[in-house]
Amino acid sequence: MKLVTFQIATPLGPQRRLGALLDNDQDGRVVDLTLAYTLYLQEATDEPTPEGLAQLRTPPDMIGWLRGGHKSKEAAELALAHVRAKNTGAVLGRNGEQIVHPRACVRLLSPLPRPTTFRDFSIYEEHGSLRDGSDLAVRRYKPENWYKWPPYYKGSPESIYGPEDPIPYPYYTKKLDLEPELGIVVGRTGRNMSEDEALAAIAGYTIVVDCSSRDGQKRDTLGPAKSKDFATMVGPCLVTPDELDVDNLDVRVVVDGEVWFEGNTSSPRSVLTHQLVAYASDNETLQPGELLGTGTIGTGCSLDLHKWVQVGQTVSIEFEGIGRMQHTIVEGEHVVDYVGSGIGRLLTPKVAEAARS
Repeated sequence: MKLVTFQIATPLGPQRRLGALLDNDQDGRVVDLTLAYTLYLQEATDEPTPEGLAQLRTPPDMIGWLRGGHKSKEAAELALAHVRAKNTGAVLGRNGEQIVHPRACVRLLSPLPRPTTFRDFSIYEEHGSLRDGSDLAVRRYKPENWYKWPPYYKGSPESIYGPEDPIPYPYYTKKLDLEPELGIVVGRTGRNMSEDEALAAIAGYTIVVDCSSRDGQKRDTLGPAKSKDFATMVGPCLVTPDELDVDNLDVRVVVDGEVWFEGNTSSPRSVLTHQLVAYASDNETLQPGELLGTGTIGTGCSLDLHKWVQVGQTVSIEFEGIGRMQHTIVEGEHVVDYVGSGIGRLLTPKVAEAARS
């Protein structure tokens, strides 16, 4: 299944819903899973409280759905099959609710609008490697510990954007970099997991575009902070593991119609995706809705390509089997100037003197 979080307009304002792609394509129709499962229970079973059970098994929230485990997955599969069997575009609930939406009538959000946590790793060998300018041959430089302990930072769950949202270009950078990554979504609670347990704990995969202020990374001395936390793009859907060979997905980055990068998730790397989940669970309890990124696939970002996006450009990032992210680069906010010039300059002499003492 390809699961989405989408937004529709209602008389009471925008409403967020859990859905699935009926046509297995992000440009096709979207099924409201909560309403679809309600319809299935009404028409195919003798369930006396279909609305209540549907809210339990297929709540209109991705993390709530993940917490339901295999029961929620089974409910979503039954609901989707029931709608497909009707073989008609107009599928309505008992009270006239619209269950199937044309893609043009909804807005796709991040499948996880607010992940439980966000850990972003770096496992691809070619990313950030030194290069010979004549043939771009990679000269290996990764230290030995990079292959044993995959590095990661923790990003902000509050800065997650969807697959069609504009990407803000922060005023405090001259080098905005967009890193195409495979996103791993945890679907069950686990601690100190074996590799097999970690593999079973993965609910699905998505695309992560890690937005980076490359020149700002020199300023963030304790690790990624303002150079990363302004935006992370996630989407367009969560694809369940049974539909993907995550070790062999073609990846493509296109800027204003020009192909900047073509690669594959099979590029040389230090560990496999499920091993990241196992590693993260060592002495930590992972919860449904946690998001892990693999780091840039191959040489797919500006740091490696030496080509930088600009305001006004349109960037398309595609992963085979998952879908396409498409973003316009826009001017970021510039209301205050703490990051650009440094907040210390704003301290009064008295406060500055006290801070030094």
